[in-house]
Amino acid sequence: MLLTKIANTLVYGPMCAMARCGPLIYLGGLIGSSIDFNYSLISKAFVDSQQVIDDYVQSAISTNPGKGRVAVVTGANSGIGFEIAKAIGRAGYQTILACRNQRLGEDALKRIVEETKLDNFELMALDLASFKSIDRFLVEFKQKYHSLHILVNNAGVFPSAYGTTTDGIELQFGVNHVGPFYLTTALLELIKQSGGSRIVNTSSFLAYIAPRVDTSLVTNKDLYNTGAAYSNSKLAVAIFTTALARKLEGSNVTVNSIHPGYVATNIFRDMSFVTKIQNALFINPTQGALTSIYAALSPEAAIFTGKFLVRCQENMDHPSTMSISEQDEMWAFTEELIKQHSFK
Repeated sequence: MLLTKIANTLVYGPMCAMARCGPLIYLGGLIGSSIDFNYSLISKAFVDSQQVIDDYVQSAISTNPGKGRVAVVTGANSGIGFEIAKAIGRAGYQTILACRNQRLGEDALKRIVEETKLDNFELMALDLASFKSIDRFLVEFKQKYHSLHILVNNAGVFPSAYGTTTDGIELQFGVNHVGPFYLTTALLELIKQSGGSRIVNTSSFLAYIAPRVDTSLVTNKDLYNTGAAYSNSKLAVAIFTTALARKLEGSNVTVNSIHPGYVATNIFRDMSFVTKIQNALFINPTQGALTSIYAALSPEAAIFTGKFLVRCQENMDHPSTMSISEQDEMWAFTEELIKQHSFK
């Protein structure tokens, strides 16, 4: 734990310090990402992730049995999302695998049942790039369930070229932030009335390479840059998390964002040079799922809300996430995007 805390400080210290310093922000990002990458290699070799997950599952069962409780995990058909859903289901929750691709979702559901020997998993269609798909999911979910105790917004994209959602929003911002925002806020009353619920949002250390959210990257195609757009979207996620935590004060609902680490998943499927090296150098999805599972299940994580969690620990905040004015601006900007692009 001490080694992890030191590593986290070394990574996010320079990134936070340089987050508002123009070109120096990239130096902070370079220092932080280098340390983070090397720490990932160490953990890949020496951390028994499955045992850690087993411990989280058992502690959740002993302190807060999941029977009768409901969870939703987006992007659960593969990678990190699959491992998160499996752990939450093992803790006794009725676990919905919310997946865009029906065939891959069916394959994942079959595999997760075979691996766990449990029947408390269910597949529901959800494409975060489409408001109509999210609306259909909401109708189906609310018809079947009247509570929601865990929502893990795991699904995300990192395309190599510019694209848009079905509704015309820049793809990375739309899928990584706007879709989860729309889904979460639509489920919020259900989550609040369920009692003791948790929301987990997937951000990234790359959020710290953005000095602040640049809305022009979302509204002006000519300014598009893949890396900048990804950082932009992940900083928006972190800001949404702290803003939502503020709005949920006193509700017995926690909401935190997490950094999964350098993980070998299919998020880089459009970038062949990354896919060629990731299996050798990046941590596997089981290791990458650790912090999300910690945030969703661990009794220790119940004390956190509005935090950025890395390697199962509270971490330093980006300056933008702590600014109430930036929180309010991001919330208003997101709602305006939804208003402009949603054709109900």
